Amino acid sequence: MKKKFIYLCLIVTIVLLGCFGKEKETEEVVKTNEEKIITIAEKAEIKTLDPQNTVDSASLSVIQMINQRLFKIDNNGNIIPEIAEEATKVDEKTTLIKIKKDLFFSNGEPVTVDDVLFSLNRAKESPRMTQDFYMIESFEKVDDSTIKVKTFYEAGNLLHKLASMGASIMSKKALEENETNIVGSGMFKLKEWVAGDRLVLERNTYFKDANSNIKEIVIKFIPEANSRMIMLETGEVDIAESLLPLDFQKISKEDDKFVSVEMQSSSNMFIGFDLRDKHLADKRVRQAIAYAINNQDIVDSIYNGSATVATSPIPKITTGHNENSNPYTQNIEKAKELLAEAGYADGFNIVLNVNEDNQRVDTAVVIQDNLKAIGINVEIKTYQWASYVAFVENPAQEKGMFLMAWNIANDDPDELLYPLYHSSQIDAHTNVVFYKNEEFDNLISKARETTDKEKRIELYKKAQDIIQEELPHYAILYPMQNFAYKKSIKGIEVSKRGYFNFQNTIVE
Repeated sequence: MKKKFIYLCLIVTIVLLGCFGKEKETEEVVKTNEEKIITIAEKAEIKTLDPQNTVDSASLSVIQMINQRLFKIDNNGNIIPEIAEEATKVDEKTTLIKIKKDLFFSNGEPVTVDDVLFSLNRAKESPRMTQDFYMIESFEKVDDSTIKVKTFYEAGNLLHKLASMGASIMSKKALEENETNIVGSGMFKLKEWVAGDRLVLERNTYFKDANSNIKEIVIKFIPEANSRMIMLETGEVDIAESLLPLDFQKISKEDDKFVSVEMQSSSNMFIGFDLRDKHLADKRVRQAIAYAINNQDIVDSIYNGSATVATSPIPKITTGHNENSNPYTQNIEKAKELLAEAGYADGFNIVLNVNEDNQRVDTAVVIQDNLKAIGINVEIKTYQWASYVAFVENPAQEKGMFLMAWNIANDDPDELLYPLYHSSQIDAHTNVVFYKNEEFDNLISKARETTDKEKRIELYKKAQDIIQEELPHYAILYPMQNFAYKKSIKGIEVSKRGYFNFQNTIVE
């Protein structure tokens, strides 16, 4: 017997009822509020608008405003239909997904099953998306409103993966005419992109599920946190992201002008070790580096308490976080012993690469000073964000050490552990440190085929123990995320990953 995902149907019903109830309210908003432009100061420039060719958070924060997926996940972990209307599980390996009627792309073309199939198959074939589509055997068209998803085995997290940004549904016609022409069905569409300066989004008039008077969003790329703060205070921008802790505390006191928000993030900041480097290939060297660093000092002095010391690669707020994994409290003598055992009693010279984010650069300076105490001389190299991402992802480029972060959007440890550390992902350019460990690979593969949630979590915790012992990355801290905005802006929503949703935003 076919089993309906009843909870999805209920959610759809609730959404429809909510939309019906808002019709009059929406009409009143349009009549009484002129259309507005919101300007945002963002710390990093986006790399691309193609959801199936990137994993960087700056790009994805914009992509999610342009594209919709079959499903999305709210901050409580609920799976919400977006382009999908309902999902029906036929058997362990087969799921039917029906799409909604009367949905349109921003160019006015209807969203069809053919667009859905084209987008999902494009994602399935993209090397960058293998971490989300590993279990998919095929996507097939059943009729003009239904697709069939066949998996190699029963996949308990199928809908989570179909809610990933890489599963965005785009116009087949537009992409076939021009492979850089990303046309989605989200609230906004691209109006202008001036490299190194700004990106402008304009309202998609075919997107009806909104109660907002925003007609345009201007995103300015401002790497300097101090500049973002000044621009907010002077009124040059309406929203400023990723403020320095002291600036954020200052702006938080100006209750009459601004609203400030600080929240736990699903991100970790780590040092990556290129394991092809002759020094870093020895795990004792990597462990020595970990023991030499004072993580708490970085949290206190650089982040002013707006972060917590990391104990594993998986952030604290993510299901499956292993709090009891191997920590590396600063121990200079232990670090020196490990270096001597590895044959580097006198230390060595190495590069630490970082993008031009204030806190990361300051963190690099602290690490440089910490490692000097054990004889490792660090040269810091700084990059603009898009150039930095390209540098880190380039397999031909030896990287030494680098500071980076990774966000988990779907509350699933697999979203970090598989792409960053599974040996198969070296070719996908997400395992950029060239880490290979058969025991780890087997644990991850087993977890992916386990439908019992608790058993999956135990497997992922064991996998975290291996990473904390082997240290292809060394997780330093879990940063808080913050932003501040003018009080005249009402109804901003933000996801756990720090992405804005302006569907119910009114600018007074």
